[in-house]
Amino acid sequence: MQPLPRDPWPTHLPPSFFTALAAGSASDAGAHDAAAASPPSDALLRLLHALPDGVLSLDADLRCRHANPAAQPLLRPHLAWDQIDGLSWHEAVDDDWIDTLLPWMAPALRGEGGRIAVQRDREGSITHWELTLLPDHGDAGVAGVFVLLRDETALQRRQAALQDQQHDLQQRLQRQDAHLALQQARWQALSDGLRDAAIFFLDAHGAIQDWPASAERLLGYAAEAVIGTHGPDTPQRPHPLPADAAQALERASLLGQSESTGWQRRADGSRLWAHMVYTTLTGPDGEALGTACLVRDMTEIHRLEELLRDLNQALERKVEERTRQLQAANQDLEAFSYSVSHDLRAPLRHITAYVQLLREDLGQPLTPDVAEDLHTIEEAAAHMGRLIEGLLAFARLGRAEVQRQPVDMLDLLRSSLNRVQHDPALRRAEGECELHLPDALPTVEGDPLLLSQVWDNLLGNAFKYSRPRRPAIIAIGAERRPGPDGTPEAVFWVRDNGVGFDAERAERLFGVFQRLHRAQDFEGTGIGLALCRRIVERHGGRIWADGRAGEGATFAFALPLQRPTAPPAHGPERVPDAPAADTPPAA
Repeated sequence: MQPLPRDPWPTHLPPSFFTALAAGSASDAGAHDAAAASPPSDALLRLLHALPDGVLSLDADLRCRHANPAAQPLLRPHLAWDQIDGLSWHEAVDDDWIDTLLPWMAPALRGEGGRIAVQRDREGSITHWELTLLPDHGDAGVAGVFVLLRDETALQRRQAALQDQQHDLQQRLQRQDAHLALQQARWQALSDGLRDAAIFFLDAHGAIQDWPASAERLLGYAAEAVIGTHGPDTPQRPHPLPADAAQALERASLLGQSESTGWQRRADGSRLWAHMVYTTLTGPDGEALGTACLVRDMTEIHRLEELLRDLNQALERKVEERTRQLQAANQDLEAFSYSVSHDLRAPLRHITAYVQLLREDLGQPLTPDVAEDLHTIEEAAAHMGRLIEGLLAFARLGRAEVQRQPVDMLDLLRSSLNRVQHDPALRRAEGECELHLPDALPTVEGDPLLLSQVWDNLLGNAFKYSRPRRPAIIAIGAERRPGPDGTPEAVFWVRDNGVGFDAERAERLFGVFQRLHRAQDFEGTGIGLALCRRIVERHGGRIWADGRAGEGATFAFALPLQRPTAPPAHGPERVPDAPAADTPPAA
């Protein structure tokens, strides 16, 4: 049997309370000294009934002497606590409790108390109880037994909840310990693994608090020599913190972070170009905890920057020298243009004039051979004049400033087409040429005088090289689309069904004096497409051609457009054109 504690249960009631209760509540039928017994006082009964724990008093014959309301769970369901006086405990006490108390009753009547912990399951609900048996020691021995009942359910539940909380807290602490250990290992690996950088920490007063191996390796100072120090006493004294550390820490405290760059001394006296980053560390309530200092060795980068600066200066000197050379070349070109326009034209005028004098001196009629020779001389001089004019135009174009303004390309196309169609050399009889013109063309930024020359040359070539066709078909079109670098551009093209050209020799078309057809078949100087290329490139665009010998040709040029504020919802804008004007060839 489990022994009773030193102080009887409950601790707030003395043993004399139960002695007085037994003396006053002995059953008339069960006690031989019942006549001598005096009833308990009213105060004693009120105290008994007010107890939160149940009390059942039994005499030596195990007959009920008294019970309080808290003892009701011990009794049978049909009995109330105030109806059991004089009943045998087998009649009053519930069978389950009798089975629990029976092994302890005999020792209790011999004077041995005990305490029992009981767990019951009533309709799925677990309850916990504590039973205490106290012998009633009288003058002649044990006069009865007190059965004390306490409901421990709430206490057990609180203890279980507390254990769960403790278990959960312990698991959380274990996880936090593991997380901290992992973070510590990561930090240690990161700090120790730095090679051209180091990190260390200052306390809230600016003194070095933590000096990892990376800091010792980069700067050369031992941890015991620098921990607790604030900075150099004099600018010449070696110290891990630079001379401007105090100002940098003040900026970091105000802004959260600050940086400084400059030469810093190592412990051995050598220097490195260091980039320092100071980051203020704060607690959850905003209190200052210290500063994290990251220092990076930027010596090689600093040397490369100095080398790059020297190279830039040398490059600037070369650019200035090349600029002077270019200015000198431009001056030479100006002199050449002047010479061409004055010195070369004068002999041509003399040749033409003397051919006319020679024709007059020979009189009429001229023999066919003489007339043909004179005509050849005149044509050669005229062709030379046209070459000189084209060369001068090409040279002037390189020096002329582009006067940019919004250009309506459709109006420019119509004006150029009118000029070409009235050229006697290009005029076609009615019905010999089919023109397919667009309803609209994109507006671009450019010089209308220069761009009109592009249309003149492209349309003139289309009319010229489609002369053998009956009918000649010429189509013009355009579209907006992204350029090679993604910026929007307008692409214009002119397509004909003329004699075409060999596609492998297309790039030669845009060279000065470059021609792919014989002069006796098609007139020209070979400068027109070169002019087109220079004009388009000076506008920031590009020009190209596609064709096949005997199957016609397509010439296209692209000019940049100003990027729109918002892209159209339907994608790239296509300018409407005639059915014959398909998309231009790829550049």
